[in-house]
Amino acid sequence: MAAPLDEPAPLDVPAPSAPPERSSSRVQEWGPLVLVVAAILFSLWVLRAEAIAVRYPNDAAVHRSMVAWAADRIEDGHLPLDGWYPDLALGSSRFHHYQSLPHVLTGVVAAPLGGQRALAWTLYLLLSFWPVAVYAGGRLLGWGRWTSALAALASPLIVSQPGLGYEYGSYVWRGYGTWTQLWGAWLLPFAWGLSWRAIDEGRWYGRTALVLALTIAVHLLTGYLALLCLGVFVLVRPGDLWRRLGRSALVGVGSLFVAAWVVVPLLVDRVWTVNDEFSRGTHYYDSFGAGEVMRWAVSGELFDRWRFPTLTILLAIGLLVALWRFRREPRARALLGVLLVSLLLFFGRPTIGPVLDLLPGSGDLFLRRYIFGVHLAGLYLIALGTIRALQVLQAIATWIWRRPLPVRLVQVAAVLAVVGALAPAWTERSRYAETGGRWIREQRTFDQTDGADAAALVDLAEANGPGRMYAGARSNWGPTYEVGQVPMYSVLLSESVEGVGFTRPTWSLSSPVEYRFQDLNPAHYDLFAVRYTILPGSRTPPPGAVELARRGRHVLYEMPTDGFVEVVDVLPAIEAGRTNLGLRTAEWMRSPDVAEGRHPAIAWEGHEAAPPTEAEGSPGEVLDQHVELREGLATATVRMERSAAVLLKTSFDPRWRVEVDGEEAQAWMLAPSFLGVVVPAGTHEIRFVYEPYPRYDLLLLLCAASLAAVAFGPRLLRLRREGPSGGGSPLGPSV
Repeated sequence: MAAPLDEPAPLDVPAPSAPPERSSSRVQEWGPLVLVVAAILFSLWVLRAEAIAVRYPNDAAVHRSMVAWAADRIEDGHLPLDGWYPDLALGSSRFHHYQSLPHVLTGVVAAPLGGQRALAWTLYLLLSFWPVAVYAGGRLLGWGRWTSALAALASPLIVSQPGLGYEYGSYVWRGYGTWTQLWGAWLLPFAWGLSWRAIDEGRWYGRTALVLALTIAVHLLTGYLALLCLGVFVLVRPGDLWRRLGRSALVGVGSLFVAAWVVVPLLVDRVWTVNDEFSRGTHYYDSFGAGEVMRWAVSGELFDRWRFPTLTILLAIGLLVALWRFRREPRARALLGVLLVSLLLFFGRPTIGPVLDLLPGSGDLFLRRYIFGVHLAGLYLIALGTIRALQVLQAIATWIWRRPLPVRLVQVAAVLAVVGALAPAWTERSRYAETGGRWIREQRTFDQTDGADAAALVDLAEANGPGRMYAGARSNWGPTYEVGQVPMYSVLLSESVEGVGFTRPTWSLSSPVEYRFQDLNPAHYDLFAVRYTILPGSRTPPPGAVELARRGRHVLYEMPTDGFVEVVDVLPAIEAGRTNLGLRTAEWMRSPDVAEGRHPAIAWEGHEAAPPTEAEGSPGEVLDQHVELREGLATATVRMERSAAVLLKTSFDPRWRVEVDGEEAQAWMLAPSFLGVVVPAGTHEIRFVYEPYPRYDLLLLLCAASLAAVAFGPRLLRLRREGPSGGGSPLGPSV
């Protein structure tokens, strides 16, 4: 019997008459499952330390903080899809600008487990069981059980030079901590596979739209790639273009409606987010260009950094196999198509910049991250290459033996060949994970000793009164001030502290401003409402600092500030937008106006700016203030000597509402990126309230209605068109 196109000849099912053949049948039935389970057990074992709850040195600290915030919102009876998140970049409405569904779902289990433990276990289990998603995606794409299982077997073994792909280093404690991408990694194989089935076979429209919508919700970059790949699946059969285009539009547009609760708030408020200047123009944002990427591909550094390029060689063989089948097999064209789209995106702006300008929302894409699409498509090509290599080896052995080889011998030889070929990769990944596990256990000790001292100072500061904290920044000496391997600014975030220093690209308007915090300038402590700073005992505190307490090697200081609310004058407006806010306010940040309480208005993206209020004499003072930014609330009593502005030192957002003496007033954006209201002379009660995005109930209802329409609409249309004549729907079979 001839072997199927995607199955190795040694493992084909012979006629079921003789005992060896029954044994071969059992191998066919259980062999692929054994490979998938082997990949899972490998990761469960080597990554077991990842389940230990310790502080994180990477972006996982942000995710832990968001999980804790979501858990608090759920416990307080609030819908956790939006609200004021104050812990990063001076505050933002982060949950409706970011892929927050993973945090919301994990927040549900964080109440009994704790945020740190909930994050650790979800990371460990999602990463260890990812081969299941790879296998299922391969089967949905039309590949056989052995092809899909071999792709799953190779899935834990990827390691690349640029990083941030589908590899351990993107997620684990010693890596980047891109936890939400891991959720996207689980859904992308299903999104590709179901999209292929929906467009090629005209079925499963509802579940396809749902999975695409979930992919968008858990990781926006992954969802964007999944939507782009719909076009690939349309084009693989040009002769059936219009029907496939209709099916693609049904699931693509349908998925956007199903994801409306994510997409609509994101698009409506997009203009009030920044495109961080510290990322644009760098490889983090633009990626590396075709030349560098292809150099890594040829050298093996896209899949096999630091080791013999086994996966790269198998991928090259699989690529040749797919190209050979290109003309006669649509599934080969589909696989090569998604690889090409991913590769072009990964090439980035240096290579395809003008083309990217044609894609909606492409200006906000971090293109280096699309290595993950290259990795996922590459896994299926690696599986094809493995099968073809085994077939060639069997053919050579048969030629040497001069007669058909015993089935059992072929099976054993195939297993030994695969194990031997992948052994260097398994060994290298084991050592990588072992080192990470050792560091995690060391960090647990540091958290319980040195970290406990730091946490005690945080508790003392919070008991002393409200104010942000600072312990070095990512952009200055901060990375050298560590608890174990975790920088202190990350420790503060792990304690759910409203801090300054964990500078990173975010959508907060204050993200580019925070980079410009000068920790030797007392005026900047007041500007950012940084009341407390924790420093190593060997470091000289900033001018004006008063020591409050010492624990171990850490010292807590208090800085003189006016708190979160301050009366200021408004200077003539600065025009700024999404890409240049930090640059346009940089000169003012260095000026004496900061210490003198003189803040330019910000004319944001053509919006009207606050009127100037500059005049002689003091503008007034704050008599009392009560600030609960975690609740999206701040109140103050002010006495104004003349017309001036009351400033709340948190990021501006159009969903902040301001009341003056119970009457709604106009909220303005004031430098550097804060919220203010112009108030006349006299004594006034000021109230700032963040109002979450309204009517999530209607958006969720729209999602449910859209899902029902996509799932059942084609069937109803088909039944209506068939009528007595039995005609068919142009979309083909329904769900």
